[in-house]
Parts: sequence; C-alpha cells; structure tokens
Amino acid sequence: MTDAKVAIITPSYRNDFENAVDLCRSIDRFCAFDFEHLVIVPESDMKMFSVLQGPRRRVIARESILRPHGFRRLPVPTIIKLPFGKTLRIREQYYLPGVGRVSGWLVQQIVKLCAGDLTKADVFIFADSDVFLVRPFSLEALRSDGRLILQQHVRGRDLDTHRLWRKTAHELLGVEKPKAQEHFNYIGQLIPWDRATLDGLISRIQSVTGPNWQRAIAKAKTVSEYILYGEYVVEVAALAEPRPIRDMKLANSVWSPDAVIDVEAILAAMEPENIAVHIQSTNPLPIDERRAAIAAINGRVLALPVA
Repeated sequence: MTDAKVAIITPSYRNDFENAVDLCRSIDRFCAFDFEHLVIVPESDMKMFSVLQGPRRRVIARESILRPHGFRRLPVPTIIKLPFGKTLRIREQYYLPGVGRVSGWLVQQIVKLCAGDLTKADVFIFADSDVFLVRPFSLEALRSDGRLILQQHVRGRDLDTHRLWRKTAHELLGVEKPKAQEHFNYIGQLIPWDRATLDGLISRIQSVTGPNWQRAIAKAKTVSEYILYGEYVVEVAALAEPRPIRDMKLANSVWSPDAVIDVEAILAAMEPENIAVHIQSTNPLPIDERRAAIAAINGRVLALPVA
C-alpha cells in the first residue's frame, strides 16, 4: 500500500485487458493528484495484468479478497463453444457455505464494498475498465465546500432492476419507510466514495443483519453497490449531517451494439463537466479502431469548453 489519499479502483478481467491498458494510460496522463490505482482481477488473469503494475498501481487477485470471507470460486467454464463458431459467455460462479451459489456479478459488488480493507486511502474512485480520461482530473471536481459529492441522477431510475435494487438496499439498511420523496439512480462508470461513509454503511448493515455483512449481501442475491451506498447517504447519513448531492456528469457514456464509434457525435455530446468517455466494453469494435477513436477524441476534446 502507498500513502496516497485517493485510491482508483478498477475491477477487470482478461476480455477487458486492452481497455484497461488504455484506462491506465489515461489515468497516468490526466490525474492531477496523488493516487494509487488498484486493478482487481481473477487469480487466473494475474499474469496477464501484472505488466500494468508500477509504483502507483497494484494488481490484486479477486480471490484473495473473497477467500477470507469463505467464498470459493466454482470450477465451471465461463466460455462455452457453440455451433457455427459462436460462443456463450457465462459469469463466474462462487460458493459460500450456508448460502450456496453466488454469482460473479454479486461477488463484484462485495469486492467493491471491501475497498476500505485494500488501501489506506480516504477517497475511493471506482473506474470501469472501459472508461478513459480525456481531460485533466482534479479532486475539486468531486468536492463541494470541502466535502465529497454524492453522484445522483435520474437516468434509468424507473427500470424494474433499479426498483428491486432500491428495495434490497432498504432491507439491508433497515429502512422501512423511505424518507426521500423522490427516488434516484447512483450508478455510473466513474463513482467516488469516501471512507467514513463506507465505514458507516458497513456498520449500518451489520447492525441490521449481523456482523457478517458479506454473507448478508450474498443472501440478498440482487444488490447494486452504488444504489446501496447512495440510499445509505440519503436515508441514513444525510439525516445527521447534510451531504452535497448532484449529478456530476463525469463521463460521457456511449452505448452501441454496432462495431462503430461516431467520434463527431461523442464530441458533440461532450458536456463541460465530462472528464472521461465511456465506450461500453460489449461494443464489438476492434481494439485498433477503438484506439484510433480515442486518439481522435483526445486530439480535439481539450479545445472544448470545460466546467
């Protein structure tokens, strides 16, 4: 561990390796503060990702975080070959005694909630591996009156999945009658948390469900770590001490099922607060073309207005 006050945390895996390389390059170029970068990957991918390690970047095996809490990865294939050259991808599966099978998706939520055990930092910034920074990144973009801003927005808040995640969050937090008059979304590709709030969140879950909070989340089966954190702030923490809350619009997100990236459309959609671009990893664009698009965006975005 370093003594950096900020930890950027990126869960990833081998299929996103090249995207993670581009993210690391952009972090090293644009971050205007002292940081350490934690890249968390399956144990089987450690050798591939080890080339990214350096004085400010550590690669951590996901299993090393989960094993002390009783989770064991099941030996099931994650890729199944189908006829006509097609493949079926299946998420990793884990087993927890007393709970049973736990999906790799849910395990990733638990790993992020363990952030306080992985670093000495006071601020955690979760950056998806398919994000890349395009502008200088200052901590001031994340603060208001010296306090970390909670990222909150309305996009996708009425989806059935989000409604379920809010319900699960309230159950884990012991919130029977939500006080907030309006519900929001807290999910994004570049999300800041602070240690004190995360510690408070964990303590709250423990007071409601018992000391083994990881087991409580595994039993819940469907959890969004970002909605859980956001609902804790709004329904619990902010009642005792108000927090700055707003949509920071840190990333311009691009979702497309087609193997094409419209650079002009991305640039036209850039807002002054955007410091990053997110090109969804499921986009089938070849990596050389993706990098050409990144270079084109980088070559022009710095001339656009900033916040």
